[in-house]
Amino acid sequence: MIDHDNDTRVPARMTPVLGAAVMAAGGAVLAYLSPPARRRRAAKDKHRALVAYLHDHLSGSDVALRVVRKLASTHEGTPDGVLCRLLMEEFERDRVALRSLLHHLHASTLSPKRAAGRASGVLASHVAGGAPGDVALLRALEALAIAIQGKRCLWRGLQSLATTPAAGPLDFVELEARAVRQWQTVDDRRRELAIATFPDLATP
Repeated sequence: MIDHDNDTRVPARMTPVLGAAVMAAGGAVLAYLSPPARRRRAAKDKHRALVAYLHDHLSGSDVALRVVRKLASTHEGTPDGVLCRLLMEEFERDRVALRSLLHHLHASTLSPKRAAGRASGVLASHVAGGAPGDVALLRALEALAIAIQGKRCLWRGLQSLATTPAAGPLDFVELEARAVRQWQTVDDRRRELAIATFPDLATP
């Protein structure tokens, strides 16, 4: 005689469901028991990604610095030369900040991207220049304005990263504020040059 009150057999239709539940629970247990290696691997991947990201910006900094050096030399003794000389000094400080951040992250400042960036900087500096009213100068300042906005995005993004303590004494808020001031100065001059370069489109 079968005691139905004590029958603990699982209905056949429930077996696949329970099997999936057991597998899921087992996977969760394995994930819980072996996360240290996975977490270390994920942390290393993120660290490498951050370093690559900073190398991108350091390479861009190399290019921008070459351009303003060329412009400062080409326009020495003029208001544009003074502006580019100021930008050159500030770009140098920004590059030092990037190198310092990489140092705090125990990463090298050297990379293939920087080598390529130097080559691009040489090319960009050759085509930069021109007197006010020449499109070459307008293009150079426009490229600098875009580069500065990218740098601002960098500093703004780093303000919210968990890696911020690794930055040491760097103040990302002030670095962003400086980028905003740089952009405003360059953009004001760029707009003036747009009128001088394209007078036919200027409002009478």
